[in-house]
Amino acid sequence: MSITPSIPVVQGRAKTTLQYEGDALLLSRRHDEVRIPLAAVAQVRAEGRSLTVELTAPAGATSYAHRIDGVSEAAAVMFAAAVNAALPGTAGRDTAADGTALVETRDRPVSRRERKTRLIKRWAAATLGLLVLLCVLVAVAGQPIGILIYTPAGLVAAASSVAGVVALTDWHREWRLMRHGITAFAAEVPERPGQYLYVDPAGMIRNVFTWPGGMAVKVSYDPQDPGNVVLPRRAFSRRVELCGGLFFAGLGLATFASLIALTVGVLLGTFDLQDPA
Repeated sequence: MSITPSIPVVQGRAKTTLQYEGDALLLSRRHDEVRIPLAAVAQVRAEGRSLTVELTAPAGATSYAHRIDGVSEAAAVMFAAAVNAALPGTAGRDTAADGTALVETRDRPVSRRERKTRLIKRWAAATLGLLVLLCVLVAVAGQPIGILIYTPAGLVAAASSVAGVVALTDWHREWRLMRHGITAFAAEVPERPGQYLYVDPAGMIRNVFTWPGGMAVKVSYDPQDPGNVVLPRRAFSRRVELCGGLFFAGLGLATFASLIALTVGVLLGTFDLQDPA
């Protein structure tokens, strides 16, 4: 059965996607991937901004369905029409069989970008949570003026520490891939300046984008995850990023350490924010 290139990828809520892939439908969700062979599909229904993949089931049994909400109506209609048209010619398809027995589910690996975003969000939430806690403590201690002092200082410290974490994370990734990854040259696509191609150990051609200016660029990528690639920079640029990351992270941590020490002094009665003298 041939692949129809005009079949769109359907995107729904919560980073859910459904795509037509050879002889199966691939449903990708936040934490897992579901491979649904066409032989297990009874029909695909487009219902407004929802798309439902109904599986085959024995007579009298309740059929199981996968539903995606928040999709484009036009994409859903096109997708359903194309898949339904392909179903009758699917080898081994039995509409009276239990389609759930053919469906495969596996955990979806967390991408590098998702891990980085998750780290930044957790760090930001932790620093803001600490700031709120310190403000509550000084207010309970009878010195609410501390909130006016802590808030700007704490926000600067939170932003500074997040910036430091981002810089250090990027620096460490480049450092690790340069020393433990595979370094190769990527060739520029002549008709697309700034787009370069490299081949991973499995023979797959991959893209990397940067400023145009040469027929080839040096890249370093993770052999276990060839899509995790960096374009090595000059040593000076890496050192500037490392120093900047250490500075901002240290500034944020030092500020929070000062606020914590100040809060302890307020709680113990050894320091009065309203009359520090």
